[in-house]
Amino acid sequence: MSSSGYISGIKSFYDSFSHFYSFVSFIDHRPKHRGVSFSDPKKGDRILCIGFGLGEEIKSFKKQGCETYGIELSQGMIKMARKKNSIENIAKGDTFHLPFKDKSFDIIYSCFLIDIFDDKGIATLLKEMRRVAKKDGRIVSVNNTFEQSMISKALVVYYQFVKDHLYTRMKTRPIIAENNFRKAGLKEIKQKKVSWGAEAVSGKS
Repeated sequence: MSSSGYISGIKSFYDSFSHFYSFVSFIDHRPKHRGVSFSDPKKGDRILCIGFGLGEEIKSFKKQGCETYGIELSQGMIKMARKKNSIENIAKGDTFHLPFKDKSFDIIYSCFLIDIFDDKGIATLLKEMRRVAKKDGRIVSVNNTFEQSMISKALVVYYQFVKDHLYTRMKTRPIIAENNFRKAGLKEIKQKKVSWGAEAVSGKS
């Protein structure tokens, strides 16, 4: 499937699923909460959240005095974010063609977004994120990763089953995001485990 066809499929799914999303979004509460903390936002930072879902992270960044913006493929999710969390400064947009000027943001944040794309798609997305990041701005991703212990591996399998069959049906996959960040030319890369089978990764533009 082409990248445009794949993105269209994601959009269509979330448009139809948006009314039920709040009933299962608790699955990702811990990694989202810890992802925001890992981002280490400062008061006054301009933050762009890509693929923001119900906007929980946007709300958290806003509470910390940040100037927040959001881009989402699905109009259905945008409506639900406004309804559930009164989120402002959000719009429908293409993740590969962000409607912002160069060097606009201090932090570009995403959660379980880059791991739905193949390596070529991730490279394209990170390049676009770098374009809109300020000099030394940070790109932060929460994504599925590989686990080592048998217990962790079992939990990842269960978590993935829930996500694939009850949650998104999008084929998120474990990735080594650090490698993708390095290939994209990001520097000062940091990592932190935020949940079983999930990590937060950041790098400066």
